Order: sequence, then structure tokens, then C-alpha cells
Amino acid sequence: MLRFEHVSLSYGSQKILDDLSFEIQEGQMAVLIGPSGCGKTTTLKMINRLIEPDQGKIYLNGEDITAKDKVDLRRHIGYVIQQIGLFPNMTVAQNICVVPTLLKYSKEECDRIARSLLEMVGLPYEQYAHKYPSEMSGGQQQRIGILRALAASPPIVLMDEPFSALDPMTRRSLQQEVRSLQQKLNKTFVFVTHDMEEALDLADVIIFMDRGKIVQMAPPEEMLSHPASGQIQDFLGKFIHAQSPKELTAADFMRTGVLTVAAGRGINECVSKMQRRNVDTLIVVDDQGRYQGTVSIADIRLTGHVVKTIEPLVRCSNPTVQAGDNAKDCFDLLISSGASYLVVLDDEGKVDGIITKTSMASAMAEQLWG
Repeated sequence: MLRFEHVSLSYGSQKILDDLSFEIQEGQMAVLIGPSGCGKTTTLKMINRLIEPDQGKIYLNGEDITAKDKVDLRRHIGYVIQQIGLFPNMTVAQNICVVPTLLKYSKEECDRIARSLLEMVGLPYEQYAHKYPSEMSGGQQQRIGILRALAASPPIVLMDEPFSALDPMTRRSLQQEVRSLQQKLNKTFVFVTHDMEEALDLADVIIFMDRGKIVQMAPPEEMLSHPASGQIQDFLGKFIHAQSPKELTAADFMRTGVLTVAAGRGINECVSKMQRRNVDTLIVVDDQGRYQGTVSIADIRLTGHVVKTIEPLVRCSNPTVQAGDNAKDCFDLLISSGASYLVVLDDEGKVDGIITKTSMASAMAEQLWG
């Protein structure tokens, strides 16, 4: 288990970390994320004492890390960075076993470790163990860097944006392999990224930081359901699930900016509006903008010659719904009524918009696919 207790760090008057306290359980994949300069990499580097705090304590499996020699501490903590840092004059097997060699493992044990780890990531020992880094692709080199961090079976592995320089396909493949390795070996991983998709894919727990503080620490599902701030919501962006159908309302599906006319308008004027807008019906409102009904071109043709305004021709047969009504109920009403559209009203009875089959389909597509 990793535990931070009231850890703070300042550079001059600038606060880098501000009273951090949190725990990461053994065997968890914890991902640190947040905007640039939030303190996530600094937090990571404190775990292996590349950076020392001004205040507070850090405990690894119950032991204060400052009680251990720095070199010995780092040999028992895996560390993977973007630059990989493989030794170009060493073979793959030698690179993997750098730390076990320093810890005086036997050659036979080193060979066993290299063989076992290479097989875990689909790189056969006979084919790859004796190659040099220059003979391998960037993705393969990064795999070796990860295996090197795991070779001495450390209780915790630190990863600082290890995949950010790789192409998307290689990156995705490595993310899956790291997650698989972490679960197979039951190791604690602390992973720094600026990519929320990566965090959601990898994490058991996400630690979102800003200005040296933890804004929210939660499993991915909880963070998606209940982001603690607008900033986290912005980071989650498209990954926040659309509302469920039960939560959607008529207002989510209606078409706004609908043409309305007052009941006292003249016949010829309304016919002209229909022609210009290429519609066969107008929505009629009173002087306060409240819904009165509809008037159709068919009714105007039938009896329009005996009246001066559309008021006597207004019908109230078109279905209406409230803006806050359940979207599924509105859809069912639209289908069952056989109407061309539903008129959506606000709390004062004014026209907010209309729901048509087209607007419903468009809004559903937006909800599903953005």
C-alpha cells in the first residue's frame, strides 16, 4: 500500500503540492491526471525520492520511504518513462535484467526472468533476447522498458506518460498489455497521463489533480457518474454517458425557432407565409404568445373566402406536450396519434417548439453518437 500524509512542496513562493493525503491500495492501478503543471509528475517522482517534499510523509507498505537508502529504494521500485532509456550496448535480455544483476541475482535466474517476461508480451525469447535496442521498433523498445521495470518484482511500478510518443495503434496495444501484466502480477501501478481515455481504460482509481491539490479521487465509473467539478467534466467530455431515455425530455428533442402567427392575422397574409416557408400548417398564438391551435391550408381553401382572419379556422386537434415531459412518452404519442408533429409548450402555455419524427431521429442520433 502507498500512503501520502500531508505532503507539500514549494519552489520559492510557488506552491507545487498542497497538503496531499491519499492512499493507493496494494494491487491497484492508480492514474494521476490533470492539466499541465498540476503536480502529477512531481507527485510520482516523490515516491522514488527523485524529488523530496518540504513537509509530510510517504509510506510504502507501512514504511517511511525516507528511512531507506535512496539507491536501495529505487532498485525496489519499477520506473518507466517516455524516453525509455534502454542501454544501446546491451542486449534485450541484459536490459531487462539490469536491476536483478545489480541485486546479485544469478545468471540462471536472470535468464529465467527475461524468458518469462518476454513471453508475457508475445516476444519469444529465442527471437528477441539477443537483439539490441536499435534493431527494434519504438513499441517493442517500450515493451522492454516496461519489462525492465518489472524484472526484480518490485511492489510498486511508476509510469510517467510512457506511451505519449507512440502512434495510436501501438499505444492502444501497449495499454492493454500493461493492464494485463498489472493484473497477472498483482502489482501496484501509479501511472501519470494527460489523456482521459487512457485513464478510463487503465485505472482502478483515478486521481484528478489541479494546482497541487486532489480535486477528486474515484474509480472511473464514479467519476463518470459524478464528476466533482466542471474542469473534470471538461476532461471527461465525450466519455460522460448520455442521459438515459428515462431522463430525456421533450426539450431535448424538439425543434425550436418555430413560425407562429397571431389569431387575428389575415387570410392572405397567412397563405403567403405558408408559401414562403413551404408548409401547409401554421401554429396560432394569442396576443400573449400562448398556444391557441393550428390553421391549415386545406381549411383556408375550404372556407377562407368567407372570413377575413384565420381566427374562425383555428383547430385544437393537434397533440401538445410540455417541455419537461418524458421523451419516450412524447415519442409514443407522436406515433400513436398519427400527427405530423407535437407542439411543445412551456409552463405558461407558450410555444417552445415542435417535435417531428425527423427532429426525434436527429436528437436520438446526437445523444447516441454526438
